[in-house]
Amino acid sequence: MRLFRRPTARFAVQVALPALLIVAAAIFAGHLILNDMADQVDRSETRSVERSVNAALNSFLTRLRETHGDYAVWDDAVRDLYGKVDLAFAESNLADSTRQAILFDTAYLLDENDRSILGYTHGSVAMRAASDEFGQALEVLVAKVRAQSKPYDAETGFLRDRAGAIYAIAVGSVMPSSNAVARPLGRPRLLVLGRSLDGAALQRIGQEFALDGLAFVSSSAPLRPGVRINDPSGNEIATLTWSPSIEGLEAFQRVLPTAFLAVGLICLTMLFLMAIGYFNLVELSKRERQAVFAANHDELTGLSNRAAFSRMLDRATVEHRREETPVALVYMDLDGFKEVNDAYGHASGDFLLKYVASGFASICEGSGTLARVGGDEFALLLDRAETVERAEVLCERFIRFLDQPAAVNGRMVSIGISIGVAVMAQEALSAEELLRRSDVAMYLAKEFGRNRVAFYDRSIDAARSERMALADKLREAIKADQLAVVYQPIFDAGSMQPTGVEALVRWLHPEIGLVPPDIFVPIAEESGLIDQIGAFVIRRACRDALDWPDVRLSVNVSAVQFRNPKFDVALAEMLSEVGFPAERLEIEMTETHLVANPERAQAIIANLRARGVTIALDDFGTGYSSIGYLRRFAFDKLKLDRSLVVGITSDETARELCEATIALARALDLRVTAEGVETEREAALLRMAGCDYLQGYAFARPMTAQAVASFLLSTLPSAFVLPWSG
Repeated sequence: MRLFRRPTARFAVQVALPALLIVAAAIFAGHLILNDMADQVDRSETRSVERSVNAALNSFLTRLRETHGDYAVWDDAVRDLYGKVDLAFAESNLADSTRQAILFDTAYLLDENDRSILGYTHGSVAMRAASDEFGQALEVLVAKVRAQSKPYDAETGFLRDRAGAIYAIAVGSVMPSSNAVARPLGRPRLLVLGRSLDGAALQRIGQEFALDGLAFVSSSAPLRPGVRINDPSGNEIATLTWSPSIEGLEAFQRVLPTAFLAVGLICLTMLFLMAIGYFNLVELSKRERQAVFAANHDELTGLSNRAAFSRMLDRATVEHRREETPVALVYMDLDGFKEVNDAYGHASGDFLLKYVASGFASICEGSGTLARVGGDEFALLLDRAETVERAEVLCERFIRFLDQPAAVNGRMVSIGISIGVAVMAQEALSAEELLRRSDVAMYLAKEFGRNRVAFYDRSIDAARSERMALADKLREAIKADQLAVVYQPIFDAGSMQPTGVEALVRWLHPEIGLVPPDIFVPIAEESGLIDQIGAFVIRRACRDALDWPDVRLSVNVSAVQFRNPKFDVALAEMLSEVGFPAERLEIEMTETHLVANPERAQAIIANLRARGVTIALDDFGTGYSSIGYLRRFAFDKLKLDRSLVVGITSDETARELCEATIALARALDLRVTAEGVETEREAALLRMAGCDYLQGYAFARPMTAQAVASFLLSTLPSAFVLPWSG
């Protein structure tokens, strides 16, 4: 027995025990290692998911901000949400959108004093004002917007309403998207859009970013992974949590029985677990890249978004200051996109944007960084000498690309593009200044007729400064009563007796002299002064014409004045105030009044005629000169532009065109006035063609009210020239 006990003890002491200890140590070490790896995988997963959650929340706010830009930076929104709000517009564009709750489910319009004018939630009228619903946190967002002066100033954040629900909120100014609508004076109205982060929204975010079990919990809930959400005031309003990952623990539990049964399999098991960890890390890295891509790219077109483009522009300007490399910024705005979007819907608009983005990307591939920086605005950054030199060529290719109509949902759609280019070569500019210059150049391209490219130079700012200075002088002239009204007689073509006068506004500045109307009237329209000037002309002309009882008074009305849906009411009030009979008043308008909003124009024309006012279509022969407009709108008179009259005495084609136009008017039962008649020969041909009235220097130039009174009482054989003429 002793012979067996000693080897056994020796084996136990020298082999078995050390082996057992080694195996136990290996199992213990393996257990510790596997357990630590499991914890590391779970912690890594938690950190990655936390980044994904933050990226998802930022992406949610970014989409809401872009949606806000589509609804707030919009010409129609400025027309219908300022002054007396057009409830039909608000219902169809705001209430219906909140009812569908695809982009947002809550909308408020705040006036210039930040008070709620109207509000909708889930398609119904909101029960409370925006400030009552979201409290001080909303006021912080509003204050941020009011403190800005950018063309698009929307601010976003997460807020909690009175019921405790969490909302993503975007607040920004309602501003025009083009020069077709004047920018509101003073403090703009604000549009507040909100989307509740309810269960459906969290589920959709989870599906987009592969996040499971997203839910809001209070700060008193049991400790679990989560992201704290603060409102704009810095107050924590909720914690967004998710289902914690236990992939590492599950892997550990799977391998643990095998590790206890066979120490030899520990290494293989560890390698297996390392492989699992590797594949998990690859998947997590892929998710992180997707989140980073979503945060830096436009979701619709896949191009860089405004935030990423701004960072690249900042880097390019810094690089220019360090190495003096040239930088060019190409800023592009689609012409006619809003009309397509309004006519055919957002789906067609989105399809068109993707089509344009794809075409632009192909054109400038390898030449720079292309981004979508707004609803229908794109920008191209060129930061190498060879690409800057090709800026003009690229711009021409963009224009040519859009020359061909695009097929959008079975329809052929034509749009254009206005392009502004700013180049930084010698002088160092900030990113903001370079962006401003390209934007200024782009608007200059629009002013020159659109579908063209304009390069920035200092004369643009100088011209803008001159126009602003002239606008200030015009504002002072209105206050100082320096504007005057002169009158050009209109003659019956048969008897050559004066039957009417046309009222014309004149501005004689004490320092710069006579300012032509074609200079100061557009400035008045841009600066919001045209309503004052128009009202002044109508009142003054009606008062003067009271002394000429047998004479009809014609007054031109600006397209800006005519956009006012209450123009007919305002005109009736002025006539009543002066005591001038509506039957003696003739309103002259051009086709530009009709193109922008035919339905509204038709209604106003009908109301004016119902009040007894005569309507004349002025400057026929320029612009569209559409026969369809003559048939659709109830005009009383047609005024031939000077461009149709000139040349009729020497050019057979010009005479035939003029005669055909007069015949067309008479076929539609319209009386015809020819303006710009300068010779008796022209007058004779116009009489023979059937023209009813003649107006021009051949008979009388514009004159003062006192001179008109004398002129009407006398019979003068030749043109009568008096002060304020020309």
